[in-house]
Amino acid sequence: MNNKKISIITVVKNGMPYIKSAIKSFELQDYQDKELIIIYSKSDDGTEEFLNKFYPNISYCDQKSLNKFGSINLGLEKASGNIIGLLHADDFFYNENTLKNISNHFDDEVNCIYGDIMFCNKENINTISRVWKSANYEKLNLRFGWTPPHTSIFIKKNLINDIGNYDETFDISSDFDFILRLFKNEKLKPKKLDSYITVMRTGGDSTNFRKFLRKFNQDIQISSKYFKQPYLSVLSKIISKISQFKIFKQQLKNNYIDRLNSSL
Repeated sequence: MNNKKISIITVVKNGMPYIKSAIKSFELQDYQDKELIIIYSKSDDGTEEFLNKFYPNISYCDQKSLNKFGSINLGLEKASGNIIGLLHADDFFYNENTLKNISNHFDDEVNCIYGDIMFCNKENINTISRVWKSANYEKLNLRFGWTPPHTSIFIKKNLINDIGNYDETFDISSDFDFILRLFKNEKLKPKKLDSYITVMRTGGDSTNFRKFLRKFNQDIQISSKYFKQPYLSVLSKIISKISQFKIFKQQLKNNYIDRLNSSL
């Protein structure tokens, strides 16, 4: 596989100041063949002004999508790389070698890579509170709720073209629907990396328990499209996540983290 350009899509609304460290973590990547695409919605915290001033060539305003998943679809349209990954506006890559490491594992026999993620304190990125150690892929485990971390997944664009974009009708759980379509696809050739991909700040949509009930209902709707026992699948999904999450007290202290801190 000769062409390994990696496109990173970041969707943001009211993302200040954390969008700064997300962008900085991309810029610090020791990998040349890369692009960052930022899709933003109308904000009232200075996000638009910041992007229009410093990143006008890679930022696009989304005025049509129903939610963030529609914005991701717009990012997919803009992406010119043949490997696609996501970076949420308040997250950052684990270290400066993340994209290089991912690229090294893509070849003709691998069209999807995923790994592990960390969770840090929202205001203090040096402090890691827990990790998500994903299991190895087994297709049968999908019906019992197994999925890898969404933000750790990198996919060849031609495979995305085959499975289709994110479904905007699921405003919270479209990532779950997308992952099931991806990992049930017959063309999938996945590989799990035993390394961390991203660090997520706690407190985002995926860690907001107030939205749990709505997410649960959407997960049931999605599971019913793929499995005969959707309630079993979703309940197993919740239980399997508990087993994959590990309390992991650690301090991240290195030059890379210092530079991310200084960007805020």
